[in-house]
This record gives sequence, C-alpha cells and structure tokens, in this order.
Amino acid sequence: MHLGMFFRILRARWALILAILGITLGTAAIASFTMPKVYSPTAVMFVDVKALDPVLGGAVNSPQSVRSTLATQVEIIKSDRVIHGVIRQLGLDKRAEIQEAWRKDTNGEGEILDWLAKAMLTRLSVTPSNEGSTLAIVYESSDPKGATDVTNAIAQKYLEATLSLRAGPARQSAAYFEEQIAEYRNRLKTARAEMSAFQQAHGIVAMDGRVDIENQRLQELSTQLVQIQTLTTESRSRRAAIGREGRESMPEVVQNPLVQALKTELGRAEARLQEFSSRLGSNHPQYLSAQAEVEALRSRLNAEIDKVSRSIVANATVNLQRESEIRAALDAQRARVLRLKKDYDQLAGLQREVDEAQKALDLVAQRLTQTNIESHAPQSNVSILAPALQPSEPSRPKPLLNMVVGAFVGLLLGLLAALSIEAFKRPVRNADDLLQAVAVPVLAVLPPSATRRAQRLIGSTGPTIAPPNLRLGN
Repeated sequence: MHLGMFFRILRARWALILAILGITLGTAAIASFTMPKVYSPTAVMFVDVKALDPVLGGAVNSPQSVRSTLATQVEIIKSDRVIHGVIRQLGLDKRAEIQEAWRKDTNGEGEILDWLAKAMLTRLSVTPSNEGSTLAIVYESSDPKGATDVTNAIAQKYLEATLSLRAGPARQSAAYFEEQIAEYRNRLKTARAEMSAFQQAHGIVAMDGRVDIENQRLQELSTQLVQIQTLTTESRSRRAAIGREGRESMPEVVQNPLVQALKTELGRAEARLQEFSSRLGSNHPQYLSAQAEVEALRSRLNAEIDKVSRSIVANATVNLQRESEIRAALDAQRARVLRLKKDYDQLAGLQREVDEAQKALDLVAQRLTQTNIESHAPQSNVSILAPALQPSEPSRPKPLLNMVVGAFVGLLLGLLAALSIEAFKRPVRNADDLLQAVAVPVLAVLPPSATRRAQRLIGSTGPTIAPPNLRLGN
C-alpha cells in the first residue's frame, strides 16, 4: 500500500474513523467522571544497608546485597506482623461497618484480622529504588485522610518491627551469654585453683627465671668437673711417678727450696764428716758431732721429702674425692633441672589454661555487653525519610490523561477498522482496483467530463483526445 492509497482510504472512511474516535472519547470521559477517586499517599523509608567485605573485612555495599536487603524489607512490610499491628493501632477491626462487611463476605468464618490484612495488601504497594536504598510505601484508598493514616501507620509499624527483630534476638543472646559467663567464670576459678595448688606442691613461687639460674649452675658444675678431672688425672700421674721413679725425682721435691737447702747442708756436713774421719778417730768428739749432724740433716731431708710425697698422694686423693663430689652434685643438679623443666612445663600448661579461660571470659563478657546494648538500642537501620502527606488531588482517575489516551486509542481503532474494511471489502476507485477485481487489462481511462482540456488517456499510450463536447462540435 502506497501513501496515496492510504490517504484515499482515509478520505473515503473518515466518517467511520470519526465515529469510533467519538465513541472512545465519550467512553473515556464518562469513565473518568464516573469512576471513584483514588488517593495514593506515599511514605519514603531509608534503609541503611551494611555488608562486610569477606576479604578486607570492611563495610561494602554491593548491588546484590542492597537488592537482597531491600527485598527482605519489602517482605517485612507486607508481613502479618506489620499489617496486623496497623489494623490494631487504627482500630479497623473494631469498626461496625467493617465488621458487617466481614460477616457479609465470609459469613463470620475465619479471623477479621486476616480478612482485613488480605484486603489491605491488595491496595498496598512497596517499591524499592533502583539505584539507592530507599523504599516507597503507597496505600490507595478513596479516603485521602484514611489512606494517609494507614500509610504512616505502616511506616511506623515497620520501624517498630525492624527494631523488635533486631532487639529480640539480642535479648535472647544476652540471656544466653549471661548463662555462659557464669560457666566461664567457674572454669577460670578452677584453672587458677589448680595452678595455685601445683605451685604450692612444687614450691614454685612465680614464673621467673629460676630455670635459667639452675641451668647456669649446671653449666658451672660441668666446668668444675672438667677442671677437677684434669687435676685428678695430673695428680694421679704424679702419684704413679713416685712409685715408678722415686720420690726424689718428683718436680715438687726437686723444686722445693727447703729440700734443696737441706741437701746443700747435708753435703757440707758429709764433707766435714769425711774430713774428720780422715784426721780423727771414730770416737773423737768432733767426728761424733759431725756424724750426728749428718744423720740429723739426712733425717730432716727424708722427712721433708716424705712430706712432699705425702702431699702429692693426699692431693691426688683429695682430687678424686672432689671429682666424686662434683660429679654427684652435677648429677643432682641435672636431675633438679630436669625436674624443674617438667614442673615449669606443667605450670606453663596450667598458665595457658588460665589465660585461655580468662580470654574466653573476656570475650563472653564483651559479647554480653554488646548484646545488652543492642537489646536496648532505641534505633534500627531503618528511618522515615519522608512521611506520607494527605494528597490534595486523586492519583486516579485523571480526565485529561484519560482523554488523551482515549483519543489515541480511538484514532488507532478507527484506522484499524477502516483498513480492515478495505481489506475485506475493497471498492473500485481506480484502474489498479479494477485490474485486481476482474483481472482484465485496462486499455484506457476516460477523464472526467467536466474538464474542457485535452488530456492523454490514463493507463495506455494512445493518442490525445478532446473532450466529447469538443469532438461533437468539430
């Protein structure tokens, strides 16, 4: 269909199009002025959406978390807890006309609260924002004041419900933590008592550096044992040398000043005795005196050498005894250190139990304080951003808009009706219509008789002819 044909159809069917347009406009006007007026006050709620980042742990608001939170809030607003609370607050279930309507509709069966809540939900719409975290609560009614009261009551009950949903579990958690804190206190008391009893039983005053001191003492005894073992070995070698090489060959004897002095004096006395023996007789007083002096010096020398030898043997014996004593002390100190380490390890375990019990008690006390604060918190994460105001104009019907929509729909229906009639019952208006109707080629189209101008035949390439009256005149 080309544009010229479309305009010819409009020119031919204009009466039908205008009739349908008029009927549609009239229907829209009648409906607009006869329909009951509906008022739709709106209350806007703000929801503080807080989510935790699983990686960083900070607060982050992802679109998914915001949408899921707002969807949950919509369910809370439409729940029986909120709707029933609104009904009770406004006393709708106590009104005689509503009770009469409920009896007429349900024959008195069921609960009037459920019946009213179902009716209110059909008029209630809650719309979350696309970009933010707000909710629009809209309640429709023919009474503007009643609709405003219901909308504001729903917003208020929604606030109370969110606060109750937040504080109720917090109260239950607080009661649970109060029971737990008594148990953890008993655990801490028991752990401390066990630790104190262990300290008293093993004589441990405090967790100090006693083990380090005992370890240092053990190290000192080990050093002393090594030193005394060296001395014992040396003294044992000297004692063996006395029996093997003689007493006079010992360094202590050779290097002893008194022994050397006695040996010198003995040599001198023996020289004098030898001189007296060559000159004097054996019974001469000088000879006898010199002989007695030699014997006395030799006796003193032997006594001194014997004394030095005995000191070497005694020193070896003392070193052996000291080695034995130090070894025993070392073994005792080693056992003491091991026992102390064992005791301190057990004490450290008891101390860890005390610390863990104290830490658990502190955590439970912290959670108890937090839940107590949450259970008495006067605010929730929801607040009224804009309360509902009583509307001065109804939200529907809107006559002007309805008339515009009716005109558009009527014009569209008229065009569809005209085109439909043309499609099912097409008249012959030109050569193309005739060709499609009878399927016979059109040889020529005569021009209208009202014109006096010569015209070419339409639909063929024949010669130009004059109007009939001109041809007859020639």
